[in-house]
Amino acid sequence: MGDEYITVLIRKVEISMKTVCAFSILIVAGISFSQAPVQIVKIDESPLIDGIPDDEIWNLAVPVQEDFIQHRPDCGEPMTEATEIRLLYDDKYLYCAFTMYDSHPEEFTRRLAPRDNDFSTEWAGIWLDTFNDDNNAYFFFISIDNVQQDGRLCEVSGWDMNWDGVWASATASSDSGWTAEFSIPFSALCYSENDEQVWGVNFKRTITRTNESAFLFRMADNGQIRIEDFGDLSGLNSLPSSRQIELRPYGAGRIQYMPDAEEEWDPWANAGIDARIGISSELLMDLTVNPDFGQVEADPDEVNLSHWESYLSEKRPFFLEGSDMFSMPFSLFYSRRIGSVAPDGEIIPILGGVKLTGSFNGFRAGFLNAYTGGIEDSGNTLVHPTNYAAGRIVREFGRGTYIGFSGTSTDIPAHDGSLYSYGRSGAVDAQLSFLEYHKISSSVAGTWNSYENRWDDNYAYRAYYKYSDERYDFSGGVSYREDNFDANMIGYTSSTGDVSTWLNSGLYHPYTESEVLQHWWGNMHAWYDRVPGGPVTGRGIGFNTGLSFRNRYHVSLDFGYNGSRTDRYEGPHGTEYAGGLNFNFDCSSDSREQLSAYLWGGISSYCEGTSNHAGTWINYKPSSSISLEADINWNQT
Repeated sequence: MGDEYITVLIRKVEISMKTVCAFSILIVAGISFSQAPVQIVKIDESPLIDGIPDDEIWNLAVPVQEDFIQHRPDCGEPMTEATEIRLLYDDKYLYCAFTMYDSHPEEFTRRLAPRDNDFSTEWAGIWLDTFNDDNNAYFFFISIDNVQQDGRLCEVSGWDMNWDGVWASATASSDSGWTAEFSIPFSALCYSENDEQVWGVNFKRTITRTNESAFLFRMADNGQIRIEDFGDLSGLNSLPSSRQIELRPYGAGRIQYMPDAEEEWDPWANAGIDARIGISSELLMDLTVNPDFGQVEADPDEVNLSHWESYLSEKRPFFLEGSDMFSMPFSLFYSRRIGSVAPDGEIIPILGGVKLTGSFNGFRAGFLNAYTGGIEDSGNTLVHPTNYAAGRIVREFGRGTYIGFSGTSTDIPAHDGSLYSYGRSGAVDAQLSFLEYHKISSSVAGTWNSYENRWDDNYAYRAYYKYSDERYDFSGGVSYREDNFDANMIGYTSSTGDVSTWLNSGLYHPYTESEVLQHWWGNMHAWYDRVPGGPVTGRGIGFNTGLSFRNRYHVSLDFGYNGSRTDRYEGPHGTEYAGGLNFNFDCSSDSREQLSAYLWGGISSYCEGTSNHAGTWINYKPSSSISLEADINWNQT
């Protein structure tokens, strides 16, 4: 291949796949694109994953040489450079090889970054839906410098970038373009146990030099992933039943000698284990005993002036894996409640936990149980041992249509004279998709806690309608949480007692004929919140508009008006605020360049005054593996 640049990496990822169309022809703007199924071939000898697909075994694969279809910058047009894909599999792995031709390889954008970072460079990747349900897809991508990115998209819970499996990948570049190879073990995937299977598949490639992003099977012009429009992946037979077993034990110890202390020697030791067990190709169990989260990134410091505690993102691996299955209506489950911080600042220990996620008989499900220890200080019990449980089951009926059932339970046993206490919650939510672009969704939930003397006014309700096509979207809804609705024993509940209504509308327009503009967008958001028979707690209207240019610069403006409202939680009888105007802007340059910048600022009403802010972020890349960043922020209230 001439002068070659090669990188090899072993990494973690997940997958799932899909079945979508049969043989069809898509005609867009007068151009015909083939939608023939993609063929995968079974082999007995595995290829070498070195980034160069020149092993003879790759000649057995059926090459995919169709034109990729752009969604940026010229929607519906063929990609300007050719791409070839080959797929193979054996009893353990699925193999994929990309050959990305490029007439100007000297202009490749090279950059190293941590895994799962999304940045401007050359990318190639695959989407898979193993259950052919038009609702769930997994993806994994490789950059030209072998930076891996993976995640999961679910019609019910949205994007999930937290799942990790184990896979190998490698890339290489030459004077004709670049190539990539990777292998994914079937033991890391969930799929049906049918002898013959058809999965859904799609492929994506980006060319940074021309700002092109394209798919083999055309997606929405705005880049939205439509799982139901994937192509078929055929040729899968007699796949192995997953029996994955991963064990991650740890141990730590310390001994201190203090000659002046009453106890001169102070030994300390700790140990635990995490395990992952594949019960079948559809079900996965995670176990943990005395987990160690010492390697987890700490929460950033922040100043919180609101009436509610900060909502912290989850970073602990045991709770991250499969977290999309525990996304419940009204935040009934908030995993940071488990193993949180005691009043004295000590971390509440998690003694053990078990989690089961997967699919069975057309249902997707997740169940979790964890037990935490108590905290004492000078003989006083600050935190009692507690058992936490959560579960969710979803039945999907084609793209975007489902019904889900959620439940949680928190139990604090009687201890040292204290009474047994508990918290329960449950919810039902459903969504109906119809006429391609329309959705109706609703949910109802209730909480039942032992510390409440009465179980009334303890429900929450939500309903909304949404229309969304490639150019226009509209949505509106209403939500109401009654006064005694409280999921805070294991969930997250803030304001209750008011009815919230909202209306959103947006336009998207690509400039396919322009040599300067990429696309324009405009959005409107209006809201009105009020306590039934009481004060208005929020109202206003906001507009957002912006332009994206073909050179990857952008500018956007936000402006709106917040009406007068009453803050019921400010002071003994609430406080009224007059509201006012808001204005914000931001703009950015091309992040592919060696020097790039982002600038923002604005002024908005705040209580009886204003809040002003401005800032800039500058990035300088002296080389592909070094990035220097600086930011300046100014705030005034």
